[in-house]
This record gives sequence, C-alpha cells and structure tokens, in this order.
Amino acid sequence: MQSIDELKDELRHKTFDQGFHWRILFLGRSINGTTDIVSSMSRSLRNLGHHVLDLDTKYHRITENPERAAGGKGPIYVQASLIKPALDRFKPQMIVCCAGGLTFTDEDAAWLKAQGIVLVGITLSDPDVFPSVHGHAHVFDVHTTNAELSLQMYRQAGVENTVYFPFAIDRGFVTQHVDDDPAMAANVICLGHANDRPDRNHTMTALNRKFDVKTYGRGWEIPGSESVSGDKALQALKMGRIHINFPLTRAGYVNIKCGVFESMGAGGLVATGEFEEMSRFFEYGEEIIGYADEEDLSQKIQRLLDDPEEYERIRLNGFKRLINDHLYEHRWMQLFARLRNASVQTTSWLSEERRGEVVKALAPSLPRSRKVLLSGFYGAGNLGDELILRSISAALEKADPAINVVVAAENPYKVELDHGLQAFKRTDVFEGAHQLHTADAVVVGGGGLWHDLTFQRAGGLASLVTGSTMSIAGFGNLPLMGRVLGVPYHVIGLGAGPLEDEDAKAMVHFLASQTTSMLLRDEESRKVVEGTGVASECIETAPDVVYAVDLPDHPGRDEVPEVLLDLKRDSYQLIGINLRRWSHFDMTSVRATIEKTISTIAAGQKIAVVGIPMQAGASHDRQILAALGESLTPNVPFVILPDPPSFSLLDACLNILDVLVTMRLHAALVAHRRYIPTVGLAYDPKVQRHFEELGRSEQVVPLEVTWEELHDCVISALQENRISDPLFRERLSTLETRSLAALERAARRVSTAEVRAAVHTIPVERPLETQSPTKALTKQMAGFTKAEHWASGLELPGRQLNVLFDAPRALHVSLPVTAPKPGQEIHNTCTLRLKSTRPVEISLTLVSNYVRPQNEGKITIRLRAGNHIFTDDLARSKEPVMLRLRTSGSLEIPVDFGLTVNERCYPAQSWPRYSRVSLRVEEVHDIEDRGPVPALFASSGVVSVIPVEDQESRGASEDHNVAASLDS
Repeated sequence: MQSIDELKDELRHKTFDQGFHWRILFLGRSINGTTDIVSSMSRSLRNLGHHVLDLDTKYHRITENPERAAGGKGPIYVQASLIKPALDRFKPQMIVCCAGGLTFTDEDAAWLKAQGIVLVGITLSDPDVFPSVHGHAHVFDVHTTNAELSLQMYRQAGVENTVYFPFAIDRGFVTQHVDDDPAMAANVICLGHANDRPDRNHTMTALNRKFDVKTYGRGWEIPGSESVSGDKALQALKMGRIHINFPLTRAGYVNIKCGVFESMGAGGLVATGEFEEMSRFFEYGEEIIGYADEEDLSQKIQRLLDDPEEYERIRLNGFKRLINDHLYEHRWMQLFARLRNASVQTTSWLSEERRGEVVKALAPSLPRSRKVLLSGFYGAGNLGDELILRSISAALEKADPAINVVVAAENPYKVELDHGLQAFKRTDVFEGAHQLHTADAVVVGGGGLWHDLTFQRAGGLASLVTGSTMSIAGFGNLPLMGRVLGVPYHVIGLGAGPLEDEDAKAMVHFLASQTTSMLLRDEESRKVVEGTGVASECIETAPDVVYAVDLPDHPGRDEVPEVLLDLKRDSYQLIGINLRRWSHFDMTSVRATIEKTISTIAAGQKIAVVGIPMQAGASHDRQILAALGESLTPNVPFVILPDPPSFSLLDACLNILDVLVTMRLHAALVAHRRYIPTVGLAYDPKVQRHFEELGRSEQVVPLEVTWEELHDCVISALQENRISDPLFRERLSTLETRSLAALERAARRVSTAEVRAAVHTIPVERPLETQSPTKALTKQMAGFTKAEHWASGLELPGRQLNVLFDAPRALHVSLPVTAPKPGQEIHNTCTLRLKSTRPVEISLTLVSNYVRPQNEGKITIRLRAGNHIFTDDLARSKEPVMLRLRTSGSLEIPVDFGLTVNERCYPAQSWPRYSRVSLRVEEVHDIEDRGPVPALFASSGVVSVIPVEDQESRGASEDHNVAASLDS
C-alpha cells in the first residue's frame, strides 16, 4: 500500500489540464498570506495552466466599501475604472471576484460584460454572510456558495445564478514541505479560534484531561495555546495526529469548514461532528471520524490511538479521497466545464443572448501557461524604463503565446496595474528563489544596468554574496540563482558602461558568461563588455528596444488635457520641455538658459510651455520643471503633466507639440518616432548618439549651451513644424526595423527554453536570521509605541485615535469632524522603536481610502520621522505609498503622523471615515550603513526615502532634510 509521502510525490508530478487555458483576472485578498484559501484558489488556476493575473486587494486600492463591510460580508465594490489599465494590457476572458464580499456595481458589471469578459463571483463564508451578499450576486454570470444549505436561501431570495462550489485545498498546499517540529507533536490538536466559543473550549479542555492536546489560535483556555501562521501553522497541522474540526459556524449553522481539507492535506486524521453534507465528501468510519457528542469523540480517539493500523488505514483513505476528488483543481474544472458549455441545462439563469456571449468569450484557448521572469528597474516611476518593459514583454508574448511574463520589479503593484503583468519585488531574494522553481527562463532587460557608478557603494566585489539589491550584483542575484537550478539566462536591451573598476569588470564578465544570449543596446556597450574579456561573437547589438514599442496608428486626443487643446485653439505654439536632476552639473544654470530662451521667443510670438516629467517624484523632473514654470514671464502659459504621464498620455501630448526640448533619451526617441522636431540636451553620451544616428546632430547641444545657441535650435525646430526630411525618415524606419527584428530574435531564443514542470507551491518562509548583511528580520523588530494625540482648532475625540492599534505595527489617524475647516489639524505622536542596534531598513506602507480629484489640496497628510518630513495629499490617490527608512543604529525614532486642513471642505457625516489614514510597518531588513540611498517609487507615484540618522552621532544630511510631497 502506498504511503502518504509516496502519494504526495505522485501528486507533485501530476499534470492537471482540462484542455483549454484562459486569461483570468483574479481579484481577492489573501488575509493569511500564501496559506490562505484565496491563495490556494489562485495557485490551483495556475496548476491548471491558465494565464492568471492576481491582484491582491490587500495591496491594490481598487475597491469602494460604502457600508464598511468586513469579515467576508459585502458589498465591497471593485471599481472598474481603477483596474482599466490592467484590463487593457492583460485582456482577460474572465474575472473572478474571490470572497471578501467583492462585487461590481450594476453599471460596471454591464460595462465589463460588454468588453467580452465573463464574471464569476466566489463566496466563501456562507451561510453567515448570505444576508449581505445575496443582493449583489446577480451581477455575475455565475456566483458560487461554499455551503449547500445556502443554495435554498439564495433561491428563496430570487437569486438563480448561485451554484455549489465546496471548500477544497490546492495541490501546492498538499505537496509542500515543512520541517518537523517535535515541540509541536500532539495526539490531538485543534487549529482555529475560540473567542466567544464556549462549546469549543469545553470540548478541548475535556479532551486535554485525557490526551496529549494542543490548541492553536486565539481564545483558548488550554495553557500554552498560541496563534500560528505560515510555516508554523503547517508544522502544527503536520505534527498533530488527530485533528478536531467543529462544524458549527459563529452564526450557528452546521457547515463543512475549509480546515477539514487543510488537515487532510497535511496528513492528519480528521474528527468532526456527523452531518449529512459531510458524508457526501468523506465516508464516516472509513475516511473521516464522526462523533455525536463529547463522550463519543473521546472514546473514538482512544480506540484509534490504541489501534495504530486502524488509525493509519482511515488516515490514508481520507488522503486518497482528498487528492482524487477534493482539490481546488477539481472544483475549477467542474465549474469551467459548466461555463464553457453554457446551455439552458447548465446555465438556465442566463438569457440566450448572454449564453452566446459567454461561450464566445471562453472559446479562445491559449497554450498552457509557462513562466518567464523579466527583471529590471520597473515600476519605479521612470517612463523610459516602463517603455522598455512594455517592449520586451510584448515581444516575449508574441514569440510564444504560452509565455506568461512575471516581472521582478521595484514596485510590483505598480507593474501589475499599469502593465497587466504579475510581479514581485525584485529585491526580495526569497520570493525570487521561489518564483524560479516554476520559471522556464530569466531575462534581465533594458536600461544601463552594467556600470560601476554605484559599485563600491553596493559593497564592491562582496556585493555578489551579500544580497545587495543595487548595482551590478543587484541585477545578478536572480539570474545566478536561476543558473543554479538550470534556468537559462538572457540579456535583452541592456546598456553597459562606464566600467573602470577592475572588480566591476570581473563581475560583468562573470555574469555575461552565464547568459544563453545577449542583446545590447548599442556598439558602445558592446565595446565595454568586450573589454571585460567576453568574446565578440557572444554579443548582438541593436537599436534601443523602445524603437520597437508599438505606437497607435492615430494617437488620440481624448487624453490631452483640455487646457492644452484650448491653447492650441488660441493659436499658441506649444514647446514641451523635459528636465531632470543631474548631480554632475549645475542645473540652476540650465534652467536659467531655458528661461532666457523661452522669454526671448515669447517676445515675438505666442508660445506656451508644457512640462513633461518622465520620472515620478517631487524631487525629480517635477521639481526642476515646477521651478522653471515659476520663473517664466506671466505672458507664457505653463502646464505640467502628471509625473510620470502614462504612455498613452505622453504619446497624445507629444503629438500636439510644436517642438520638444528634452534631457531624457526616451522622450526624444518617442517624439522623433512621431516626427516632432526635438532639441536634445546631452547630459549623457547616449543622448548625443541618438541624435547622431538619426542625422540630427545639429539639434543636440551640451548642458553648458548658451541661451543664444539654444534659442537658434528651438527657433529652427519651431519653423520645421514636423520633420519631413526623407533621410531622417529613412534612418528612423531602419532603426525601428532593426530594433524590432533583433528583439523578435531575442524573444524567440527565450521561447526555445525547455518547458519545466510547473507545480505551483507555497513559498518557504524566509528565515528570521541569516548571515547576509541584507537579511530580512521579523516585523516585530520594529514597532510603534502607544501614541499620544494632539489637535489644533478642534476638540479631540473622546475615544483613542489609534482605534486599530496593530500590536504595535500600525498607526491610524482621522479628523473627528464633519466639516473640516482651514487650520484644523490632528496628530499621533509616538516612537518607532527598534530591537536592534544594527543598521536596518524599515519598509512602511501609508494607506488612505479616499480619492477625489476636486478635493486635492484641501487636506494634507504629514509624516515626520526623526528630522525628516514626508507629505502627501489626502484626496490624490487610494494607492498605498511605500516608504523606506534607514537607520544607522538608533533604537528609537520620534514619529509625528497627522492631518492638516488647508481649505474648507464640504460638510459630510463621512469625513471621519474619509480622512482615515494608516501607517504600517511591513518589513525590516538588515543593511550595511552606506549613507543615503536613491528615492524609491510606489504604485501611487513616488516613495520618498527618509534617511533617519543617529541623532546623537551626526546631524541630518542637508540634501535629504527636505519635505518631499507627492503630486499627480
């Protein structure tokens, strides 16, 4: 007879495939991380070979919760407008709203269906949540319930589209490996909470008097009980022999619980109360133990402990039944067969027209999904890098429709929403290692990543083994781990240089030697890499991959701000200007040169200036562009675009410009592809090379250009209107053709990688301690002390402001008034306390649930950490802002977190809720203290780094002691 371990090994190598594979947008919140039931359902879709984009609503602020529903209740509306960029790029055939009360408004549901999308709603907390869910189930093409007894409740409420979708567990949960923990061994266990559940406490306490018992969760009266999650929860399940399951829900219903399947998947024998629904899943006495009362349970446990063979027989039978019939892979296949063959018999609630639309939407099938990891400086708010990502990912998917690009990004949440690509944090080497086990190839793509400008700051040669997240090694960790596993490594569109440091050269040579193919962006990069000892025949070069970005045939004007269209109608010539911070040059003089140029031109003709930031962040392009706008004469209208604009907005706005003056390469490149006369400010040789390869060298000038020289270039460009030079257009076409051809060749090389068995499992939890200077520490290494609160211009509320004090990793603040007035402010003050004197980096998330463009500027969020200040606009965005604080050994950092009212707000009872903002500790990492770090970026626009220095040993750096605000 096969053992459970042998059955697990067979399951690990089994392929689940229904014969078709769809693009599925999966929306849900994994409250308990990778062991959560929502995570399990998402993984099982991948195990079936579907192409899945999973947007976790814990991180994506895409919902509206008008009734403040919680605990699986609804309605919580997913806002279609907020996921539209992901829809446009991912093009799902199906959207699954998985639990948590998620739904759509009638209007959004109708719009999504009109786009050819099938809507599926999953409820996992019935019958308890039925009262709040049933009124919103009708928007889905099919809605499911986890409870058989709820089906009649839905029918009585007039809901016909609800079908039974029982609990299960996925293959990854069953086949995962966790180490034994002898300290957790017990004959009888119960994993669950006992708050306000006297029946549970009574039963387990009685069993504890007779057997070796352990309980896990909150509210247990048995000494030594603890709450567990992640690997610890899996170890608890694995080390318990008999698992007690209580079928009674908190609302008093008898129901099958997901814990039954989790316990069996972990290899336990389940004992639960006897009821009819359970008998249709597992046979009592053969695959599961049923009991009538406490005494009956005690007697059956004793018999099983006294008869190991009988115990093992029932345990093995239950495990076999689980993996043969009750995995989520099985559940999805049953539901999808019903939808794919929609008919009067299978989907009687759908109209004939809608059934036809559902069948049509689900008819196309992609090849079984295979994963390629694409790593680069993506999601960081730099539009040039986002265009590189757009170009390479599109080429990979075109080369093989089976390829599912997963991005190792600076900000994965920004990438997921903007590009419709699954993503994870590039600097999380533990997650990277997990992703590699199901990847067919690794691609490092785009941008100048092989240089020694930050090599010593990253740690020099040692950075390759210390887990450095920056410089050459920072982009080498993922592909090198992949090579250990036999995953091929490709380079596409990479730039190299400057490279003078001998150790840096050696590292580039080593990384290049691991590649299967290498496509560099220019001949200069080839020479740099050849200079490290890499053979010339191993390197291919081609023009920048942004030449291959697909441009729409006719850029629309719908996205162009009305103010720019008004200026065009009023006969203004529009001059677009892009400037960036550049520490190697005095940008004040550059700004003065441009100001003089513009003023001189404005004296003779009507011109307006359009500021075009290509890098998000108040301290980047926007800062210097705003300063330019303030210095212009009043007769020159000035408009600044969001930072950065979306590609469609950039393309549309470039197309109505008369001329562009730019420092950044990719702004010039896209403008030239639209035949816009462009003047380049060559802060880097790559800008000069770009103009030379197009035969436009007369239109690029150095940063130290005089205003007279710049004036002549801009006037010449204005007179040109559109670039019509046949030689220019021929060269441009050649560059586009060469770039696209080389990119297609590179993508085909990636697509030839051997398909590896893709079994999606639960990632192994990262260790709390490692020997790496960048080791990840437990969140408890940093926490807020209990906050004091103070206010100005209003009375403090009677209750404590910090209403959800998260023991103690979060702060919360809100305005306790219904008609906020100018001058009112309210603050939480406390200390961020560390449990280590080592230098660490603390990741924080700032979350607001309110967005309303017309209220921007009225209320400011203000965070002061040590000597440094970060501000944001309350109404600007619901996207979480990710911040990082670095310490140099301080144990305590003073924190002031509050809200300030700048303008009168309209009266509303909801302002205390609208204004609620949270600050949470997310991660703590050990670092080497190497001083200030570059700004990091998040899904909301920019994340400002707040370097917190040891207050006793040194003062704050003047360069970083500034208020960094977010603008969009």
